Parts: sequence; C-alpha cells; structure tokens
Amino acid sequence: MGDILLKAQIREKTGKEISRKLRAKGLIPAILYGPSVQPIPLAVNPIAVLKVLEKEQSASSFLDLEITDGKTSQVKKALIKDVDFHPTTDQLIHVDFYQITVGKELTLDVPIVIVGKAKGTEKGGILEQNLRELTISCLPKLVPSHIEVDVTDLDIGDSIHVADISVDEGIKIENDPQVPVVTLVAPEEEEVKVEEEEVEETGEAET
Repeated sequence: MGDILLKAQIREKTGKEISRKLRAKGLIPAILYGPSVQPIPLAVNPIAVLKVLEKEQSASSFLDLEITDGKTSQVKKALIKDVDFHPTTDQLIHVDFYQITVGKELTLDVPIVIVGKAKGTEKGGILEQNLRELTISCLPKLVPSHIEVDVTDLDIGDSIHVADISVDEGIKIENDPQVPVVTLVAPEEEEVKVEEEEVEETGEAET
C-alpha cells in the first residue's frame, strides 16, 4: 500500500453540467468519503484510474490520493471503493474513493478465485459458483487482492461453504458461514434447473 500515486482535483461545484464539462477536459467526477471525514467532490483522469485497476486487478485498490485545490495539495490514504461504467460505451464515468486510516480495521468485499479442477467433473459434474466475493474485516495492510477456493477434492453433491474457507490470521470473513460458495451438481440436476427456468420464462411471456 502507498506505492501507487493518483492525482485528483477538488470540485467546487457538482451536477450534470459540471460532469459534462469535466469529461470535455478528459476528466470524470469522483468522490472521497470515509467514517470520519466529510465527503470531498473530486475530478480525476479516467485513464490513470484504469491503470491502477489493471495493475491491482481488483476494484478495491489501495493508493496515495494526491488532492489539490489549485494552490496546495495533500495526500490521503485511500482505496478505490467502487467504479461506474457507462452501460453502452463501457467508459469509466465515476469513481468512489474510501479514505482509510493505517492501523484501523476496515470492511470490504474481496473477489473469490476458484483454483483446481473438481474431480467430480470427470463424472459429468458441473461446478456452480454461488458467491463471487467475500466480505472481510481486517487492517489495511492485511487486505488480500483475492481469496482462493480450491475445488480439487469436490465430488458430485459436494459443496464448499463459507465456514470451510481459510484466511490469514487477522482477517475475519463476515458472510454467513453456512452459505455455500461452490457446489458440484449432477448433470441431470443442472438440466432440470434449466428446463424449469425455461418453463417459468414461457409462463411469464403468456401472461
């Protein structure tokens, strides 16, 4: 944390018209907020933000946010909490930054990465992933880029629940421990599920 620097400008005004003017200058609106700070409207370079996301490979990317008002500047420890993309052009249009305090615990979502090949797939089993992210609480320095879930030993009918996932010391998973993360289902179960969904869609179309 702290090896990535991203520059931002303070926005004194907000609104759709201001956002359009920002985009004409190659900038997009953003905001910095946190548990003990007033929200600060910002403007950032979308290309610079995308480079951070590409490097970190996570929407929760830590950085030093250098904020300037045109006269002075200050650096805030922050993470990219959320990003919005245009629904048709896929262009980055807004960024949420969350200010963090070194030494103070925070809660955030971390992506799940499936590793290994379930042994039951050789029998036709189909892997269903029910969760894509886990909510964790820990100190900023302990936040992982992702959490791996090894499915190698899964046979048909087996599941891995939240309670089965191991994380490093100092990290707490906040999700319900009984929720299944992945399940290896029999092929006929998957076919029945698809058929039921098709019947439901047909029924909705007829009403």
